[in-house]
Amino acid sequence: MKRIITILACVLALIPFITQCAGGGDARIEGQSSADAFASFAQHFSSSSAFATAIVGGHEVLLVSQEVFGELECPDLEAVEATVFALDSVSGIVSLGSVRSQGSNYPVSLLDGKLMVAGHQFVEVYDVRGEQPSLVLHKYVSGEGPVVDAMFDTFEMAEPIIFHMEL
Repeated sequence: MKRIITILACVLALIPFITQCAGGGDARIEGQSSADAFASFAQHFSSSSAFATAIVGGHEVLLVSQEVFGELECPDLEAVEATVFALDSVSGIVSLGSVRSQGSNYPVSLLDGKLMVAGHQFVEVYDVRGEQPSLVLHKYVSGEGPVVDAMFDTFEMAEPIIFHMEL
């Protein structure tokens, strides 16, 4: 009997942690702004993570990167890759996926509310769509020729997203 009571006490003590892992946690407190929710969420990443926010497809997103570059004395960094997070329809933070370029010549960029990444022979354009946000590949071109050249010209007009070591 004593053993059953001990097991029951342990299970009851773990219930708050179990519900937090299942999505019932404090990822967003009612009435909290998206900036506050993202700042609270960013605290859970390593000290080597860099952060940026942007409006993509009308959704405010948090971008988190481990591969940033720039001047050491300058706090404004650019990224080669980023994982994209957004608030869903019930105010929870959801991972939408990742974008990746092919080096520092092609930083994660933003043009007309769309994320852009590129490489030596490709350009990808991503959008965030839906009430339950989803990262969608809007356009992809690769290879050689005038269509790819035109997309690289478009990529050159995009503004690199600026990352910071703290949100």
